[in-house]
Parts: sequence; structure tokens; C-alpha cells
Amino acid sequence: MYIVRILKAKSKIEGYGVFAGEYIPKGTIVFFYGKGDSFVPKERFQSSSEDEKELFYKYGVEDEAGNWLVKEDDINHSCDSNILSLFVDGIYCDIAVKDINPGEEMTIDYGLFYSSFPWSEECRCNSPICRKIFGSGWGVNRETQDMWHSRILEAVARIFEVKQNLFSLEDENARALTTAMKSKRNPKIFPYVKFSLIS
Repeated sequence: MYIVRILKAKSKIEGYGVFAGEYIPKGTIVFFYGKGDSFVPKERFQSSSEDEKELFYKYGVEDEAGNWLVKEDDINHSCDSNILSLFVDGIYCDIAVKDINPGEEMTIDYGLFYSSFPWSEECRCNSPICRKIFGSGWGVNRETQDMWHSRILEAVARIFEVKQNLFSLEDENARALTTAMKSKRNPKIFPYVKFSLIS
């Protein structure tokens, strides 16, 4: 669930996107999978119709076990995204890696997502560092990986400096994520495509 104010509006990138409904400083946790979010076990996914699978592909994120976590809104890809994925003790969340102004589109780099099958898509983000094609099974160059690492590292350093709506939520998953984050006395980032916060 998103834990910052968002708006859904027409996007210059593609279709409709998610836009900031408030100022979101770098280091803010903007999304995590709450108890109310849709979790689709691998077995259910495999027995789904092709139309249902298309919705999972569009709105979901696959984990390494083949389960699907389905987001409430489709956030567009950008090669110069302002949000990136982060795992804290295996718990998934998204963190703002840039300051995001009200009305600005929130974007994430799909290149960070795990996928058990190869896929690719032509990029329309129009950023100066656009990779032109993104997907699973496409090699991500070292420069991009270094950029992801640097941005997440800077954002993580600010987690306890900015207001975190996450820390006051009663949701069971929010409490687990909060506890995991607060247990990191000297947080560092494991530099891999799937970035993990470690002590």
C-alpha cells in the first residue's frame, strides 16, 4: 500500500501514472505490502486464465518463489526513476531516492524487479539516461547498477531524518518492516540487483 498521498493522472510516459499528492523527501518509504494488498500464491497464478495473468504482469511483482504481489496502481518505469525497490530482512518496500514535488510523477525502474521468465519492453521514459529497452533477461550495465546503489545508499542514510508514515501504522507488515529498519544500527546496502538493507 502507498503510505504517502498519491493521485492517478494521465502520464507523459504511458497511459496513467501515479503522481505525488504531497512533497515526498528523499529517504521516505512510499510503499510496502500491507495485509490488505493482494498476494497471489504460485499455484493460483499458474491456474489463472491468460487474461488474469496479463493483469498480474501489468500490476504485480513476482518473488523468487513464484508468488505474485499485486499493487493497487500501475507505477510507470523510468530509467531515471525517483523511487527504487529495497528489501529489509526480506521485506519488500519502495523508497524515494530523490525529493519528489507535489504533482510530479512517481516512477520506478522495472530493471530491479525479479522475473522467472524473460521479457522486454521498449522504454518511453525520455530521460537523458534512457536505456531504450528494459526487462528481465536484459543485461544491466555496471553504470546503471552503480547509480542504483548510490541512490539507494543516499536515501537509506536519510530514513531516520525524514518523517516516516510507516512507523506509525498498525498494520502487522508495517510493524515488522519498522522493527527491521530500526534494528539496523549502522545500515549499509548489499550492492546487488536486489538491494538489501543490512546492519
